[in-house]
Amino acid sequence: MWRLGPGNYERALERLKDALEIDPGLWEAWYDAGYIELLRHHTDEAIAALEKAHGILPTHAPTVAALGQAYLAAGRTADAVKVLRGFVEKQPNAKEANAARVQLANAQRRAKKLDEATETLRAVLRLEPRSAPALSALGMVYEARGQHDLADLVLHRALDIDKESKAAADVYNNLGLVALARRRDQEAFADFDQASRLDPALTVARRNKAMVYLDCGDYARASEELRGVTKAEPTDVEAWNALGVAERGQGKFDAAQKAYEKALAADPKGAGAADALFNLAVLQMDFKKDPAKARARLDEYLKAAAPNHPRRVDAEARARELAKQAPPPAQSKEAGGTS
Repeated sequence: MWRLGPGNYERALERLKDALEIDPGLWEAWYDAGYIELLRHHTDEAIAALEKAHGILPTHAPTVAALGQAYLAAGRTADAVKVLRGFVEKQPNAKEANAARVQLANAQRRAKKLDEATETLRAVLRLEPRSAPALSALGMVYEARGQHDLADLVLHRALDIDKESKAAADVYNNLGLVALARRRDQEAFADFDQASRLDPALTVARRNKAMVYLDCGDYARASEELRGVTKAEPTDVEAWNALGVAERGQGKFDAAQKAYEKALAADPKGAGAADALFNLAVLQMDFKKDPAKARARLDEYLKAAAPNHPRRVDAEARARELAKQAPPPAQSKEAGGTS
């Protein structure tokens, strides 16, 4: 059922649930359920299932990799570092150890532990000097340090080793991110495009390519690209939010609203939901000119968004502005009003 595609994920999860009711200790079913939830971008559900699998069989490398990915998707970088480091320390010579080290370094980079990430990757490169994944990850560590030229150099070294496989798509995507940081939009677009050609399933590259279109104000092409992403990944919250921006840029306000609502439905409790609620509020306030609906969405946003959410300050300012515009409540006769 999983192999039949996203339309069958629910049915696959139902069968796995049936299996776990028979045998709650079946780690394979917990892993499969977590993996499918991760594909659906349901990070909380994925983490819950994968933690069950990991608790039963902590030596299973794919479970560790998926759990680390889920933690990162949820912003739990410390937990990702912990679970990946635990695997490497307990099984330093496992055949999957170097792949786990590369993933660990990416988690350390996300946690801003750049020295630790560098050392982790150097350990991999001492064992495998021609490891393209390790070089690619090292390039992104340099990028995180602001060393764009060095990042570009190391990423091209990775391509010297492998420039044709699907694995090289990740390297091209990283090169595109470096080019964007250097304000070289044309190079970035070419890199993202090449990543998409090498691995059409790498939706992050297609989404990044769409972001270049958005930055250039080419909303029509951005929409076209993002529709392809959301068709392949119906629960890609970032893509739905970006599609809403692209549709709004073309004056298609109803289509933008539908896209934002898709983002909200795909991740009703996560960070993507907060972005969608803010975008809906802006759409109602600035474009559809419906202050009542804008206020309602802002109230939802302020309840759902984390205190450090990047849109919170703007949302609070908008809420104050709308409060000033709101008509005063009518007074009753008992309160001294006039008829």
